[in-house]
Amino acid sequence: MPLELKPGDSYAGAMKVISVLGSGAFAVVYKVEVQGHDRPLALKLTREPVTSGDQAQRALREITILRGLTNPHVVRTHASGLRPDGHVYMLMDYLEGKPLNNWHDSSQPLHPAQAATIVHQACLGLAEPHAKGIVHRDIKPENIFIQDNGQIKVLDFGLARSWDGSPVIGRNATQMHMVVGTPHYSQPEQLQTRVLTPASDVYSLGMILYELLTARSPFHEGKTLNEVREEYRKKPLHWLKAHASARVVPVNTVPGCEHLPRLFVEGIEATLDKNPKNRPPDAGAFANILGVVLHRDFGIPVAATLKLTHPQGQVEDRLFLPGSYRIGSGERCEIRLSGNGTAIRRVHAVLEWSGIPSRPHLRPIIGDGSVMINNRPIHKPVELAATDAVGLGGYQLAIVD
Repeated sequence: MPLELKPGDSYAGAMKVISVLGSGAFAVVYKVEVQGHDRPLALKLTREPVTSGDQAQRALREITILRGLTNPHVVRTHASGLRPDGHVYMLMDYLEGKPLNNWHDSSQPLHPAQAATIVHQACLGLAEPHAKGIVHRDIKPENIFIQDNGQIKVLDFGLARSWDGSPVIGRNATQMHMVVGTPHYSQPEQLQTRVLTPASDVYSLGMILYELLTARSPFHEGKTLNEVREEYRKKPLHWLKAHASARVVPVNTVPGCEHLPRLFVEGIEATLDKNPKNRPPDAGAFANILGVVLHRDFGIPVAATLKLTHPQGQVEDRLFLPGSYRIGSGERCEIRLSGNGTAIRRVHAVLEWSGIPSRPHLRPIIGDGSVMINNRPIHKPVELAATDAVGLGGYQLAIVD
């Protein structure tokens, strides 16, 4: 029998329901008061006792992923598990604000800088799971939450799966003839290889950004987005055909978007390429493109200075934009360090920053103590203070606002 809690009800002895925040086929989210916490939290609770393997996998998958994420653009989890009554629960931060689909009704375009900022922060929320080999698989406006303070959170990792063998509960990324996620924001590969990678999430982000900028669909020239949504409301799989074969209307040919910065246009076009190999490979790469556009073209003061001191003593100052940066000796590292006879792995650590006023987060790939902060080894992700210096293989890095 489904568990339906009402305001005033108590659950598990320590939680009192204040209100119902949202409801889906699988779970309900409540605003709750919890003993020992001085502010309300959000309780996500499965509707039914978990008895099937698929239900258990989905619930445990989201718990597993969220517990391991540290960046500020995903929801912090305080407690989770399987209750004696068979219901799976997660106790998370309560967010003040609205999901993107309620915050913006798509009837009018957003200012380009505002649209870029929203998707840029969503990219930062996905950069960490992508670096761990996790694909969200259901990126859509409903799962991008805009807090009252303007910060973006990526929600609902219940459909997320590993694409490269990482130890996440679940089987393959897709199954034969099954559409994963929401057709409106699905990807061409759903009808082709059926293999979803981080570039698949990038495609969905590109769809959202195009729609925010134009209030139109990329595939339906001359029609508003809301007109197309209504037309496809009872035939959602028509979206799949559009993703697979319809030409993308160049964003800079849409009225009002003729003067978008070149890098911005090229980045959006790349995200919507039918071939995932031609897209930015992951959300971190797309975040870096948008960070340059925000700083250079829209004049938004989002940059800091990365002060890099080499083992020989020379100091190099670099422009440091919000984004996700791999640090190591590999060619694909955005902060590339020479080995110089030391053991600097191809990707040794990841530095992520969502911009002022937040602080950068440093994540060692392997917590073996080879990454140092102020000459002390670190073994897990940390937030860098303004005075912190990062040491790695003889190099010193510092972020100067």
